[in-house]
Amino acid sequence: MMRSCIASSPASSVFAGPNALLDYLDPGKHPPTPLVELPPELNPYHGQKVRVFLKLLFMTPIFNAKLLASRNLFDAAYASGRLKGVHTLVENSSGNKILADAFLARCFGISKVIAIVPHDIPPDKQHLLELFGVECRKDLNGIAKARELGAQDGWWNPDQYRDESNPGGSVRWLAPQIWQQTHGEVTVFCAGLGTGGTMIGVSKCLKALSPHATMIGVVPTTNDVPGTRTTERLEEVDQPWRDAIDVLQTVGIVDAYYQSLRLCSRGLLAGPSSGMALQGLYDHLRRVTQTKLNSMRNANGEVVAVVACPDSCMLYLSKYSTRLGAEQMVQAIA
Repeated sequence: MMRSCIASSPASSVFAGPNALLDYLDPGKHPPTPLVELPPELNPYHGQKVRVFLKLLFMTPIFNAKLLASRNLFDAAYASGRLKGVHTLVENSSGNKILADAFLARCFGISKVIAIVPHDIPPDKQHLLELFGVECRKDLNGIAKARELGAQDGWWNPDQYRDESNPGGSVRWLAPQIWQQTHGEVTVFCAGLGTGGTMIGVSKCLKALSPHATMIGVVPTTNDVPGTRTTERLEEVDQPWRDAIDVLQTVGIVDAYYQSLRLCSRGLLAGPSSGMALQGLYDHLRRVTQTKLNSMRNANGEVVAVVACPDSCMLYLSKYSTRLGAEQMVQAIA
């Protein structure tokens, strides 16, 4: 193997040698993504000894939370020999997952990446995928189509909707980070549901470490919050997401964008699915009794809630003024 005079050193953010890109796209070779506590003005439950932390998952090397699931899927497929002879990757995705796949595919010698996208994919999103070399094909039943194409010789469908290596990425990296960053004091985890992989992986680990931890899954009322699915569309997903949650919370699109804009105006550039998850946490806390709230406290008497923030606002900047009224936008940034 070719050797470099400069060794890869994640601690100093140096990635060198023939495997530099592959190392750079390895979540395990970077510091954990930030965990940031919300100040009292953004946390209406601060006075009740509820601490709320945002896990900024989008702050990976490619500004993409799906790097965790995608890299774990690639590693598992490579270890099993599944990638031998593969020249084309196909996945049902119109966003972060297929972008993460595209970057990793080149590192693993896969020359072609195809995204099965919905017919109503926004033009700017399709242009973004194509800019990075992803071929877009439209189909009404994208999951089934990706599986059909992936069954061909030389093709591979990672199938984030079924393969257990999807939640395995959160088992491998995300859950241990949350446990370590909170010093084992986390009592609540809240995340929006898309494939369910993040929630399944984190729930599996945190429940093993702290059986009384509360898992809140959040879904949108309509299919207008990027990266998430309504309860109806979650039925298309084969991942056991229902077994991973204790609470299922529904949030409307206005609240999702409002909370996102509030965070962005304070320098936390979290997107609409992040705002949706945060609102879902607040909606649940508003409904629970004092007895229930006390049961969610740790040994220090605190509720420590971690909210998964998988997206940044950058891809959706044009959407805020169409989803929120002028008064709502002023209130959000006040």
